[in-house]
Amino acid sequence: MYIIIAIWSRASSTNEFYVAGKGVNPVANGMATAADWMSAASFISMAGLISFLGKDGAVYLMGWTGGYVLLALLLAPYLRKFGQYTVPDFIGTRYYSKTARLVAVLCLIFISFTYVAGQMRG
Repeated sequence: MYIIIAIWSRASSTNEFYVAGKGVNPVANGMATAADWMSAASFISMAGLISFLGKDGAVYLMGWTGGYVLLALLLAPYLRKFGQYTVPDFIGTRYYSKTARLVAVLCLIFISFTYVAGQMRG
């Protein structure tokens, strides 16, 4: 049954794979993004920092949230404008460089590894 569903719902283009053919309601997409952001890293580490540092720990929460908002406002429009779906694709297209794209991929792998390590640690 799962194989039939997988074959039936298979994405036929990159656009369908990354953005569901642009058929997702923006509110639903925003809620999905917010749910992704509210993960173990957010709840456990931020609660721990605020508990450990007191009021001074709230600065980390503001930076965490502010950085997320800045990414949404300053990076997302350019990804859409350039028609790219990932940051390495955007950087490679923007700077006409495969080397820049490779550096972006390596940075992304390093950042993702440290983030997942924190998630797995819980």
